[in-house]
Amino acid sequence: MLFKDITIIDGSFTAQKHRYVRTEGAYITYIGTEAPEELPGEEICDGRNKALVPAFYNVHCHVPMTLLRGYGEGLPLQRWLNERIFPFEAKLTPQDIVNGTLLGALELVAAGSASISDMYFSINEMAEALDRAGMKANICHGISSFDPEQKLADLPGYRDTLRLARDVKAGVYGGKAGTGEGSRIRADMGLHAEYTSTEGLVRQIAEAAAEEKLAIHVHISETETEHEACRERHGGRTPIRYMADCGILDVPMQAAHCVWLTDEDTAIMREHGAVAVHNPSSNLKLGSGIAPVRDYLSKGLRVALGTDGASSNNNLNMMEEIHMAAMLARGVTRDANAVSAADILRMATLEGAKAQGRPDCGRIEPGCRADLLVFDLDRPHLQPDYDTVANVVFAAQSSDIVLNMIDGRVVYRNGEYLTLDKERVIFDANQSFRRILSEL
Repeated sequence: MLFKDITIIDGSFTAQKHRYVRTEGAYITYIGTEAPEELPGEEICDGRNKALVPAFYNVHCHVPMTLLRGYGEGLPLQRWLNERIFPFEAKLTPQDIVNGTLLGALELVAAGSASISDMYFSINEMAEALDRAGMKANICHGISSFDPEQKLADLPGYRDTLRLARDVKAGVYGGKAGTGEGSRIRADMGLHAEYTSTEGLVRQIAEAAAEEKLAIHVHISETETEHEACRERHGGRTPIRYMADCGILDVPMQAAHCVWLTDEDTAIMREHGAVAVHNPSSNLKLGSGIAPVRDYLSKGLRVALGTDGASSNNNLNMMEEIHMAAMLARGVTRDANAVSAADILRMATLEGAKAQGRPDCGRIEPGCRADLLVFDLDRPHLQPDYDTVANVVFAAQSSDIVLNMIDGRVVYRNGEYLTLDKERVIFDANQSFRRILSEL
């Protein structure tokens, strides 16, 4: 596809007007001010009053929880989990999880996500569903156990992880067979949290992740209660200090939430190259607190963005997280430029891609993968277009996205889904929801 005379947000996250951008296969092959010669059969996108923006990387999600949207309102985290979420999830079948995953995929691509990092179960079925939708994903099973004698190898979630990792390496989901390089679908090792596991299990997960060369995804210091309870259980050690002592940070780690990190926690994560995943909407909705993102960035901690699941957000709209993250950082610090618009957009794109181990993604540059969004700037709330980056971060809505391209393939255009049957997906998801309610 050739995007003609379009404004782009380039690799340094500044706006450049009147550019020509060509994609061939999965990659961006040309960016320039001169119009290249059109190729036979090439699709042309008129870029006038449009902006080309890197697609979003949602680095903490539980996408099948779309089925639980609105279920469990008004409860703090632990009551929300134990009284509403866990009983509902006990009724889920693999097909239910597929139905919820596809419903989430509709929402995700319309709101600009190219990729998610997801923690759930029935992860092999999830992988097939997201691959069918044309999305990228790093998927893990949130492994947990309270049994001090538990062997990791005996847990179904661990066996599912190994199966997914083998399928990825074999090229089942695209990419280079034998290495999995370039695959849209990746396997991560999942550890649900400190409070849902024993030290023996945590150490086994760390060892297995290192052996299998997998990153780890884990919930960290989401609430003050969780943070302080960990210190009581583990001789004053915070969740990050405890995880580091168990070897979890010796492999790449995506740490979801990180609302209550100490200065020592921040230093430990920075030294290990771990990524804090900021989930502002979920943390506000559950009353968990506000992560001090400006402080983290000033100390060199890597930060990405995520939505969390649709039961705690209640949507998967990365545009809302971008806007919320920017506003919160400024409000809590009383600094009108605590985190710049470019920094927020970088967190939602490039930092997310890097957190997933996708170095050729997350920015608009030749040689990078063509994960691209087209915003229609011909909207009253996006005019005048004086500062395109600020407009995207502070003014744009997900409804302004008129095209989502993932690896050079258009999956969403002008309200139409090109990989999924919207009506069928919504019907199947509601069938699952109604059946589970009838069983509770």
